[in-house]
Amino acid sequence: MLRAIKVRLYPNKVQEQELNKVLGAYRFVYNHMLAKKQNAYEADKTNLSVLDLQKYFYGTLRKDDQYAWLKEQNTKVMHEAIRQMNVAYKMFFKKCSGYPKFKSKKDKQSASFSREAISKLNTFETKHITLIKSLKNLRFRCSDLYHKRLQKYKDNIRSATLSKTKSGNFFLSILVDIPEAEYVKFKKTNRQVGIDLGVKDFVITSDGVVFENKHFFKREEKKITKLQRQLSRKVKGSNNRNKQRIRLARAYERLTNKKENYIHSVVNEILKSYDVVFMEDLNVQGMLRNHNIAKAIREIGFARFKSVLQTKASQNGKEVYLIDRFYPSSKTCSCCGYKKQDLKLSDRFWTCHECGEHHDRDINAARNILLEGQRKLQAG
Repeated sequence: MLRAIKVRLYPNKVQEQELNKVLGAYRFVYNHMLAKKQNAYEADKTNLSVLDLQKYFYGTLRKDDQYAWLKEQNTKVMHEAIRQMNVAYKMFFKKCSGYPKFKSKKDKQSASFSREAISKLNTFETKHITLIKSLKNLRFRCSDLYHKRLQKYKDNIRSATLSKTKSGNFFLSILVDIPEAEYVKFKKTNRQVGIDLGVKDFVITSDGVVFENKHFFKREEKKITKLQRQLSRKVKGSNNRNKQRIRLARAYERLTNKKENYIHSVVNEILKSYDVVFMEDLNVQGMLRNHNIAKAIREIGFARFKSVLQTKASQNGKEVYLIDRFYPSSKTCSCCGYKKQDLKLSDRFWTCHECGEHHDRDINAARNILLEGQRKLQAG
């Protein structure tokens, strides 16, 4: 099973300069080759292959006196830049992603390293890593569990991706092939659950467990607005504007990290307790068109929750089933099946006219999702 182990790097001043050089060269080669490929296709419909671009890199670009500094860079890293650009094109034509964009220094930057560069140069006896000859003994931080896995499976490393966030922090994501038996961390419970996602509360289970909406953005909104206002007053191109941009990026990163951590903690709690999870296949894009709740939907992160839940479930031998988004889970009585057609979004509680059962709107929806999921499973 391929698993990415993400560690944070803590370079000294010299190492930081070298990291920036590598990222800058990687970005330059990626953008240059992207422009070369686009121009060739626009000129006479020629589709340049990776081999064609590598020949151009060695035969023309690297020999140009204007780009003499490219000779100092590791050729394998530059090969990865060309290959990743070509992969981006392939993903676009397969309709898996958008059209390849030019990389910007102001955005999140990244560079890829081959398996040989990592596994041959490192033993991982200490929390230091060597990427290439110019980047030796980079101090990193990760949990002891991840460190032991790096030591044990260093020969199973497939690749590594260096990244630099907008705030200037460096991270390294190491892709390792780990035996599936060692990774599984959630035990089997033989239990099933239906979950309903909401705005008032984040996740509601059919067992009545409620995970509240933490409203992380509301707590940070004033601070972020103030930082944005201060940024707008700085002179474009000045050092002060760049410093303010980094302050704003750090505030957004803190907000993202809090939300991401909460999503993972909720997913872990659900998968610890249940083997099969049923949830509604929400049309998030459609919900964002409703301007009354669009801001709240973006803040909560329904799409991210669904992605994390499905990924962790597959890694731990659990199952996630999606229920039709048009199934009236909130309007249907989970006891007798009666449908209350006039139920409004503002009605948080309602009583069934048939059986007299009093329902909490969200818990009732979660129970109906569970019942519908079980019915579909039995029907095959």
